Amino acid sequence: MRSRSTAVLCMGSAFGAALILAAIVIVVLGAGERGTVTALRVSARFSFLLFWIAYVGSPLTALFGATFQPLKQHAREFGLAFAAAHLVHLGLVGWLCWIGTVPAFGVFVFFGIAVVFTYILALLSIGNLQQVLGRRWWWLLRTVGMNYIAYAFFADFINNPRDVSIKHLVLYLPFAILVVVGPFLRLAAWTLRMKDQWLRI
Repeated sequence: MRSRSTAVLCMGSAFGAALILAAIVIVVLGAGERGTVTALRVSARFSFLLFWIAYVGSPLTALFGATFQPLKQHAREFGLAFAAAHLVHLGLVGWLCWIGTVPAFGVFVFFGIAVVFTYILALLSIGNLQQVLGRRWWWLLRTVGMNYIAYAFFADFINNPRDVSIKHLVLYLPFAILVVVGPFLRLAAWTLRMKDQWLRI
C-alpha cells in the first residue's frame, strides 16, 4: 500500500510539474505554433530527466555502489512519473495538430512506437502485472522498450548536429550527452555482471 501511494504521489507531482511548465510557456509565448513547439520542447526535456533516472538507476548502483541505491530502489516510481509527465507532452502534440501544424506521418510512427512502449511498461509495472509475462519476457520487453524510448529521445536531441549556435547547444547538448551516456552505463553494468558470473563458474 505504501509503495502504491508513493507511486501515485510521484505520478501526480510529475504530471502537475509538467503541466505548470507547459502552462508558463504558453502564457508567455502564446498558444500558437511558437508557444506550443516551445512547450513541447520543455515538456520533453522534463519527462526525459525522469526517464533517464529510471533508465540508469540500476547501472549507476552496480558501477558506483550504494550512493545511487535510492535511484535503483525508486526506478519504478521514476518510470511511472515519466509516463505521467509525458501525458502533458502528448496533449501538446494534440493541440499542435488542432491548430493546423501536423507533424509528418513518419514522425507519428517513429515516436508513436516509443509512446506505446512507455504506457505498456507503465501498465505492466502496476500491481506486478509483469508476472503474467514471466520474468524472462518481462526483462526482454523492458530492455527493448526502454532502449527504444532512449533512442527516440536521442533522435530528438540530435536533430540538427550542424547547428553549433549557443542557443542550440544550451537547448540540446546537455540532454544529448545524457542520452548517449545512458546506454554506455547500462552496457558497462551488464559487462560487470557477466564478469562476476564467469568468475563464479
